[in-house]
Amino acid sequence: MAETQFDYVIVGGGTAGCVLAARLTEDPDIRVLVLEAGPDRRGPMNRAPAGVVGLYRAGRLHWDYMSEPEAHAGGRALPYKMGKTLGGSSSINALLWVRGAPAVYDGWAERGCAGWSYEDVEPIFRRIERFSDPSDPHMGRGGPIGIAKGNPGASPLNAAFMKAMAEAGHPATDNYNGPDQDGACILHRNTDRGERSDVYREYLTPARKRPNIEIRCRVHVERLAIEGRRVVGVEYALGGRVVRVLPRRETLLCAGSIASPQLLLLSGIGDPDALEPHGIPPCHELRGVGRNMHTHPAIRVSYACTQPVSLLAWTRPPKKWLAGLEWLIRRTGMAATNHMDAGFFVRTRPGLAFADAMITFTPLALAGNYDDSGVEGFETYMELVGVKSRGRLTLRSADPRARPVFRFNFLEDRRDLVAFRKGARLMREIVAQPAFDPYRGEELSPGAHVATDGALDRWIRETCNISHHIAGTCRMGAADDPDAVVGPDLRLRGLDGLRVADNSVMPFVSNGNTHAPAVMIGEKASDLIRGERGA
Repeated sequence: MAETQFDYVIVGGGTAGCVLAARLTEDPDIRVLVLEAGPDRRGPMNRAPAGVVGLYRAGRLHWDYMSEPEAHAGGRALPYKMGKTLGGSSSINALLWVRGAPAVYDGWAERGCAGWSYEDVEPIFRRIERFSDPSDPHMGRGGPIGIAKGNPGASPLNAAFMKAMAEAGHPATDNYNGPDQDGACILHRNTDRGERSDVYREYLTPARKRPNIEIRCRVHVERLAIEGRRVVGVEYALGGRVVRVLPRRETLLCAGSIASPQLLLLSGIGDPDALEPHGIPPCHELRGVGRNMHTHPAIRVSYACTQPVSLLAWTRPPKKWLAGLEWLIRRTGMAATNHMDAGFFVRTRPGLAFADAMITFTPLALAGNYDDSGVEGFETYMELVGVKSRGRLTLRSADPRARPVFRFNFLEDRRDLVAFRKGARLMREIVAQPAFDPYRGEELSPGAHVATDGALDRWIRETCNISHHIAGTCRMGAADDPDAVVGPDLRLRGLDGLRVADNSVMPFVSNGNTHAPAVMIGEKASDLIRGERGA
């Protein structure tokens, strides 16, 4: 069975895939099919900003990925959560809106990605954004995604953090999404009138009213269909038969930084040495597929709070129920925010092109699996957004439904360990300021006894965790770059008919939450495609 009525087939209805589908179908003459492995599901937990913790705990809308044991991080296998639903991770993430420093994108351009400098992508970010402060000169105002400023004054602990930053001598930045990212900052979140503002709501929902888009959920694409030097479409199983979709123009791979390289490898595109053990005949050699895998590792320094001003009471009945009821009725209250209002971008050593540490303050002390620690507390959470260590993804088997094998090689590069150590001491320095005197209790993690370089290094290796910001496994680069998987036009190198458009194309990960760059990549891909069509 072969279908040929579509101009484009999009594999993956996640963040970038939804953006692409919405933009391409603005042309009524273009027909688009979206294939999404997860469900088309939308509930209050997706819409309420505070629902993110429950979403992560439940895990029903996530892929249950697990890394291989990390040799440099205590031999631990670390879980990785990625959206398994229409809208992808945009529907379940922590809602922080972080473009990334201008130097990130200029660094991409310097590595051969022409057209991806900050000067090139900044207008795209503006096109996306609908910022709550119309007086801000750096943000977009008329875009689909609503962006709101946090409110540190709503919590005495958040207010104490901002005051402590000044007491420690760290300057503030008015807008970290503008040209000057470094400094203490009020964080931005993609919410609108108390609801999550994501690609499902703002891009895909309006697009679904058009007759030229079709969406099929719970469809697991198993292979790319390849004829000669061209990817002609995709194949998936349905009711015991194989369905082939052969688009008239292109296949657009937007399955994310794990599933996109996995599908390429299953289709015989990649390193022949990685395919041979699984009996997959290589059809196109691209040794960069699955390499350059990295994400932001993270640590947290947490404290008990001597006053009952944390979020602890709101995580359990009856206040939890009251917050949910207020949100359902009015879209206001404690469930209408992600409670991440204050942060800090900082360079842990001189000479860096951009901040390599992003510190987020939370007026709640967390334990494993995103549970609260059961005590009044607060924490500073550092993501190493300038991570140097690199890992790799390969196949577990030729079964398309088998989870791939991957390892981040966290802390293999000693510069990452040193940066974490400096970050831990910096977080302690901030909480030691007078602003926290009314609230500061015992240091819960790592504990005041963990003080020497050696003790901190051991704690970091034993406790560092994952931020869900994987990038780089199908990275773009110049034509003479032997490990580039796609060019700056996002076309697969050496084969026609396929583009990759998701965070896997990043040469190196942006220095902050990767949701905003993923939306930008979807917009940029639509610009490239429509520009070539003359649309």
